Amino acid sequence: MPTTTDYKSNGSDHPQKFAEMTPETSPSSKNLQKKKGLSPLALMIVLGDAIHNFADGLAVGAAFSSSISNGVATSIAVFCHELPHELGDFAVLLQSGCSVKKAMCLNLVSALTAFAGLYVGIQVATTGSTQNWIFAIAAGMFIYIALVDLLPRLIRTKSGFHIFLNNIGILTGYSIMFLIAIFEEHIEV
Repeated sequence: MPTTTDYKSNGSDHPQKFAEMTPETSPSSKNLQKKKGLSPLALMIVLGDAIHNFADGLAVGAAFSSSISNGVATSIAVFCHELPHELGDFAVLLQSGCSVKKAMCLNLVSALTAFAGLYVGIQVATTGSTQNWIFAIAAGMFIYIALVDLLPRLIRTKSGFHIFLNNIGILTGYSIMFLIAIFEEHIEV
């Protein structure tokens, strides 16, 4: 026979066991989440993505202030890494309880910080040394993403087909950047 300490009222006639209660099913957390609006995970994703997009905008702005071909090459590189990144953020926002409309709006708001970074990058990167600092930070971000996020996933992949697809993706990215580097003098926008 259970004692009164084994159960907690959940607002209905059916008591809930403490062992079955999780933070998500706790009555107080439901009320707190309704009042808050965004879960901590969603807030962290949106703020982190906004800072990341601002830095991407800085890199694109500095690249365009250097030359048109550098700007186009950097824009392609940023697009190639941002597309899957934004799709992943969208999926995480949906998993954290946001509706599709709210997740799209939050993703849009965080993506708009790239334009702020672009304008700041164009204004700040007037000298070669400033451009080099911005490029070094942007390159560090790309290397960090590759080594910390993508490489461990590649190492854990067991399927030969997935390894093949990952290598095709990496080689395609290298090829695009190699072709841009070779023909950058001939790129006209």
